[in-house]
Amino acid sequence: MKAFMVLLAGLMLCAFVAPERPLTDPAQEARALNLFKELRCPTCIAQSIHDSNADIAGDLRVIVREQIEHGRSNAQIKDYLVVRYGDVILLRPPMKTATMPLWLGPWIIFILGGGLVYVVMRRHRARAE
Repeated sequence: MKAFMVLLAGLMLCAFVAPERPLTDPAQEARALNLFKELRCPTCIAQSIHDSNADIAGDLRVIVREQIEHGRSNAQIKDYLVVRYGDVILLRPPMKTATMPLWLGPWIIFILGGGLVYVVMRRHRARAE
């Protein structure tokens, strides 16, 4: 009897969980899915809101769908979220002065590393001769 009551309570709690409702128009839903893949989950950092199971990602998916239903463009939706979360919400941040290290840092490290390997190999050859 106790197990039945626990099971019944669990089922009642499940009724309060609001599942995400996909858009009725397939073109709008496809647009929403593409946007989900371009937006970063604030909790998971390395995942898009499409891939994340975090509550905030679910909330952001609902917001994106609502914005699409209201007729907003992709750029307007991204701007809306950037105002609230900053550029960190975008998986591909725009090229700005503040984000320049994100774009150029890997290339600089690659070039410096290649130069270091070249110098070390050259010194090694000089010692061998």
